[in-house]
Amino acid sequence: MRLCVGTAKGIIVLDPERGGLPLMVLADPASVWCMTQDCEEPETIYAGSIHNIHAGSARGKGSLARSNDAGRSWQDVTPRYARDEEVWALAAAPDIRGQVFVGTSHARIFRSDDAGHSFHECSSFLKLPGRERWSFPPPPHIPHVRSIAFDHREPDTIYIGVEEGGIFRSRDRGESFEPANQNIYPDIHSVMIDPDDSQRVYATTGRGLYISPDAGASWRFVKGLSRSYTIPILVGQSRDAAVYTAAAAGPPPTWSMGPVGADALMFRSSDRGESFRPLAAGDGSTHAMRGMVMSLQEDSSGVLLAALSDGSLLRIDDSEENIAIIAEKLPPAYDFVVLPNN
Repeated sequence: MRLCVGTAKGIIVLDPERGGLPLMVLADPASVWCMTQDCEEPETIYAGSIHNIHAGSARGKGSLARSNDAGRSWQDVTPRYARDEEVWALAAAPDIRGQVFVGTSHARIFRSDDAGHSFHECSSFLKLPGRERWSFPPPPHIPHVRSIAFDHREPDTIYIGVEEGGIFRSRDRGESFEPANQNIYPDIHSVMIDPDDSQRVYATTGRGLYISPDAGASWRFVKGLSRSYTIPILVGQSRDAAVYTAAAAGPPPTWSMGPVGADALMFRSSDRGESFRPLAAGDGSTHAMRGMVMSLQEDSSGVLLAALSDGSLLRIDDSEENIAIIAEKLPPAYDFVVLPNN
């Protein structure tokens, strides 16, 4: 298994089975924040870049890049009318080769149907009522699309999370949108639809985790997490539908200010998010982490993988709940994809 990791200083390709040492390091694209893979051609990867001082990143020339060879080389495919935008979210369609959605700063959404060779903007997203009130706390207060999530059972349905603006749903692949914000804190970080129940939707925010039992019509706050700033969410497909999340004690500006860093914990639910408990090591101990988990994924064998803001990568064996470091001392890592075997 190889991983293509997006970091604050570019792309790193590594093999955890070989000690986690980088096989390849690329500085262009720079400051990678988000990644996605084509549904039929997993060697086709997209990487989005941002400029965020709290994330330790500085964007390069373009904000969107594509690799056709599993991360070995990259081409700038930034939409020409979005050259000044940062890319905060990416999602490849689960059922159409070459279709990818891009979420940017200024809360814009672009769609390509030809693997990034051309784009068009989902203009209806610019016409949503109340859009003028969307904001982001740090200056210059520009909201951005932070999450794009497909319903894999009904791929025409897409959920968009805006930091800070709330959640919006499209039932026609971005041709139109409707709000799905009832009783949810609008600082949205990640959205995920339960793979076994399209009505059940999970969302992480700056004030905790929320669950909707009715496809976004209403939301309820999930109690029981001992940290409040949640980012990743994952519903396992091979682990009895266990739900995983991670939460820090505070937002990113606080992570470098104290001796405990992000003071983050990972959490697991075995009842589809109704209750959570901290993920413990094999000896039963629970230790807060300096780095925050930015991305959680499950590989084809059911192994849980995590990328952290302190430049480490983790592997979690669910049967023993053994948390192992598979790479460390990388630049801050924000997202990754699992590469196909050669």
